[in-house]
Amino acid sequence: MKRNPSSVVAPPVVASERLLALSSLLKKGSREFEFLLHGKSMAPTLADGSRIRVRLAAEDRFTVGQVLTYVAKDRVVAHRLVRSMKSGSTEYLITRGDATVCCDWPVPATSVLGTVIGFSTDGLWQPVGPPPERGLGFRSMAFLISNLVAHLLRVSPRAAVSTAKSIIRIHGMVAKAMGYLKRRVVFGAHRGVTL
Repeated sequence: MKRNPSSVVAPPVVASERLLALSSLLKKGSREFEFLLHGKSMAPTLADGSRIRVRLAAEDRFTVGQVLTYVAKDRVVAHRLVRSMKSGSTEYLITRGDATVCCDWPVPATSVLGTVIGFSTDGLWQPVGPPPERGLGFRSMAFLISNLVAHLLRVSPRAAVSTAKSIIRIHGMVAKAMGYLKRRVVFGAHRGVTL
């Protein structure tokens, strides 16, 4: 089963080992730490297996376009901020991986550990660049999805999370179906069959 890297609206739950590791970094006065990135959701900007350097969030002010790391259930996610807004008295962030059209479900700004300030794939550190250029269809769909989730967030964080989860699930099913159809076409082409 493929796990979605997004979080829920509830306050994050963090494993005690992770808290101890972050606590020791803070005691040493370090404002930066590193993670090994797993996953392809930020490709091509951040490749699977890259090391990322994170600067601890000093305050809850984030800029659209920054790549943030935040706690999501039992792991740390690194995705680009696409929208920030309040619902009630809570500030929520809507993020999205560069490689996907679907935004994650909203997370409280208090879930953020910091911003990704650099990455390394071959030992050389470099700054995180802007998201890759995308076609009009991709940009339009990403805009519509994130706006739908944001508008629902104003009404009900629970509805926004539920809708985002449903969109992500449907997107996954469509992607699997498209992969299946592509394999069938390739397999049929090798056998001389056209669909």
